[in-house]
Amino acid sequence: MSVYQRYFRFTDGPLVVEIDRLFEERIAAGKLYQQLSDKYGAQAAHTYEQSGTFAGFKFSLGNQPDKTVFRFVVKHRMWLPRKNVPAGKAVWAEIDQLPKPQPIDSVLSQAGLSTGFPEVWDGGKGYAPQIWGYGAPRNIWFVSVPWKDVDPAKLAKYEKEKAEGTRRDGELDSFMWTPPANWAEVKRWEIEKEVDEIKASEPK
Repeated sequence: MSVYQRYFRFTDGPLVVEIDRLFEERIAAGKLYQQLSDKYGAQAAHTYEQSGTFAGFKFSLGNQPDKTVFRFVVKHRMWLPRKNVPAGKAVWAEIDQLPKPQPIDSVLSQAGLSTGFPEVWDGGKGYAPQIWGYGAPRNIWFVSVPWKDVDPAKLAKYEKEKAEGTRRDGELDSFMWTPPANWAEVKRWEIEKEVDEIKASEPK
C-alpha cells in the first residue's frame, strides 16, 4: 500500500480560535525575543519551531559578539551563550525566562492528528500531517493527512483486537481517524487554485 495525501480545508470552529490565540502569543513572545536581541546587539533571536528550545542569536558580520561569552554553532549558523562562564550563564538565565510559544501545528492534536511525529510509513520514510494557510482576517486553513487504502475488514478486526487489549498499532490507529465536521475534504489542485487567487489579490 503506497502513501498518498488527503487534503482538507476549514475556515471556522475552535481550531481557528486557537490558531488566532497562538499567533497572538507568538507575536508577543517575538517582541520579547527582539528586546533581548537588541540588548546584546544581535539582529534576532530564534527558537526551534517544534520544540520551542532556544536556537541562538543572529549577529551581523560587522558586529560579532564577545567570543568569551558567545560561541558560534556551525550547524545552525547562530551564536549561543557559553554555559561555562558567568556572563554566558547570565544570558542563559534571561533566555530561560522568555516564553516558549507552541508551534501552530500543535492545534492538530485537537483534531485527533499527530503533530510533527510520523505515524504513517512507507519504504522507511515517515509521513506526518501538516497545516498551512492564512490567519486573520482571512482564516483559511488547509491540512494534509497521509493516508493508505486499508481493507475495512482489516480495520474492523484491528478495532476488535484493540478493544480486547491484544494489539496496538499506531499506523492503523491513524487510519481510523475521521475529520471534524466543519472540515471539507478537497483536492490538491483546488488548494493550489485558491492559493494562486489569494496571491493574485494581494497588493503588489
